[in-house]
Amino acid sequence: MFQGPGVIHYNFPDFSLEQFFVFCHEQGVKYVELLASKIIVEGEDTEKNISTFSQFLDRFGIKVSQVTACNDFLQPTEEEWNAQIAKIVEAAKIARTLGAKLLRIDGGWEKPGVEKKDYDRLITEGLKIALEATEPYGVKFALDNHGMVTNDYLYQLDLFSRIDSERLGANLDTMNYRVFGYSVEKLPEIYHAIAPYTFHTHLKDGSGRRKVEGYRGAVLGKGEIPLDLVLDELAAVGYEGVLCAEYEGEELKDGIGYAQCVEWIKTKL
Repeated sequence: MFQGPGVIHYNFPDFSLEQFFVFCHEQGVKYVELLASKIIVEGEDTEKNISTFSQFLDRFGIKVSQVTACNDFLQPTEEEWNAQIAKIVEAAKIARTLGAKLLRIDGGWEKPGVEKKDYDRLITEGLKIALEATEPYGVKFALDNHGMVTNDYLYQLDLFSRIDSERLGANLDTMNYRVFGYSVEKLPEIYHAIAPYTFHTHLKDGSGRRKVEGYRGAVLGKGEIPLDLVLDELAAVGYEGVLCAEYEGEELKDGIGYAQCVEWIKTKL
């Protein structure tokens, strides 16, 4: 049975923390995804920030579905690469404190000073070491299909196979594969392949490819993404995780788009 509805806190840029949680309460949101960098902020007391989030979560009876680690393994120096491991460990501590069992992990983004031939080594070794370092915290890693590296679903599958850890799976972002460049016709094959590895979802709808076909975000069910097929694939493999909405349309700032996405999810639970 699917869990939800869920939404992403860091996609509400003009909402104060209290406004965000009031919105979630009013809309019947049961889960939120939090960004570690919104809690570990330079110059601020991390423990105090954790306490603030905890108070809102308790007040409104909302759970944390996962914490985003904000990591990037594609670094030009060993020092910067090691810092990514440290980020993930800190995110794992936050997740444990807030009662979450998942971290959203990224592979990394292309940048000057990092050669393409090194991408796989940096990501693979980073994941292996981070998995070992966070074992005491009991968290799993949901690797996002994000950017131009781990949006390659065959590479994702290759990573899952080679690392072969029960604690490594996917954060299935339904729109990102399309944004990356796959055709709408290819998406069913991708969802079928990734579904068995899925730990968490970013249900996102829209149309087009970023910088190529004028990508536009849409309310769930209003774009070109076959979301019902995604849910069918997840149900077929026994997925019991959160259905989490990520909205990138025009009505982002006032929350109307998110409210409509939440209503769509409610019809699928």
